[in-house]
Amino acid sequence: MDIAKLCVERRDELVERWVGLFFASYPLDSKGFMRTNRDRFSNPVGETTRIAAAVLYDAVTGGDSDSDAVKQALHDLVWVRAVQDMPPSKAVGVLYLLKTLLRSGILPECMKDASSAKAVEAYLLMESRIDTLAMMALDMYSDARERVFRVRVEEVKRSQSQVIRLAKLRREQEVPAPETDNRGVEE
Repeated sequence: MDIAKLCVERRDELVERWVGLFFASYPLDSKGFMRTNRDRFSNPVGETTRIAAAVLYDAVTGGDSDSDAVKQALHDLVWVRAVQDMPPSKAVGVLYLLKTLLRSGILPECMKDASSAKAVEAYLLMESRIDTLAMMALDMYSDARERVFRVRVEEVKRSQSQVIRLAKLRREQEVPAPETDNRGVEE
């Protein structure tokens, strides 16, 4: 059994199902839009997810993939989810959903042949690649969340300094005129 050939044959179906699982992790009102709208300008999250999922699938299944392209696809996918304040388990956990799809779509074919030790070994290598991608994604997610928080802190600092400046200006404008000495006026 040639597992590489099987992965190529089922690529489009498995990638589409995996993308559907990505979208299922979003609120109900968003996932319908992401699934149906394929315009990269009106639905950049959906388009980024579709492109990244295809690149990552190829990397997992041992297809021809450039390591820089894989890192970029993983970064794009994780960055979108980090900016959306998803918890790490939800942001990175969708990578593990590919294991479920491979177990239902590829593993049974590997197990059909009694002498399929080589195919099972290749399958286990794919699962190992998913684990590696997930660890990389967790590091990327952590870095992205840190950057998001840094940006938020800087934004708060800027707004606070602006409020302080405005308060000082207001205080300077409200300083009462010095009282005059009323000598000579009898009460």
